[in-house]
Amino acid sequence: MPKTIHDKLAAIIAGIEQTGSAETLRLTVLKKWFEHEGRLTAFAFWMLARVIEEAKVSSPEAEALLEETKTLLGDAGEKGHFDRTEARSLRQRLHDFQSEIRYVHSTAVRIVREASLMRVEEALDILLGYGLGYGGADCPAGGYQLAARYCEHYDSRHGTNLNGPALARVQAIAAFVAQQEGLETASQEGNQRSLSGPWLRPPR
Repeated sequence: MPKTIHDKLAAIIAGIEQTGSAETLRLTVLKKWFEHEGRLTAFAFWMLARVIEEAKVSSPEAEALLEETKTLLGDAGEKGHFDRTEARSLRQRLHDFQSEIRYVHSTAVRIVREASLMRVEEALDILLGYGLGYGGADCPAGGYQLAARYCEHYDSRHGTNLNGPALARVQAIAAFVAQQEGLETASQEGNQRSLSGPWLRPPR
């Protein structure tokens, strides 16, 4: 019997629990899952909510950008409408906040000091259909890249992969996948609940 996305994510979680780490590339199993209509958008909304809940920023300007994200997400939940104009404006300010470029061995490298705000920017890229590095909202690889960058962690013993705090984050993604599929099943059975609304708050 073919393994499901749930089996594959469970195997990643088990691997981290047993050995302390797993290769980030194992999250590519999400690419196929994101091909289903609505899932990538739902994941981007979910990611915004996760960042708002988890983020610890280091400056008043970063805190203000995080508050703007919270307001944008809250308005989307209350009004049932994603304000693309406000989202584009916020996305530009996020980019400007971390726009420093340095050249390392002739390669341009963007300097990121607030990783949580970078995740917000990347989630907004997906929601706005921007192709900046991911291919836009219709590109499942964009969902994988966002998930990978959210989960991976550097540890002197394991390097940069799925280790340490990545365990709880992969578990949270597995919970999101299960709940999203539950909503899709309910919708197919005639339930008219919104598919995106529940991801304005992370599953518990």
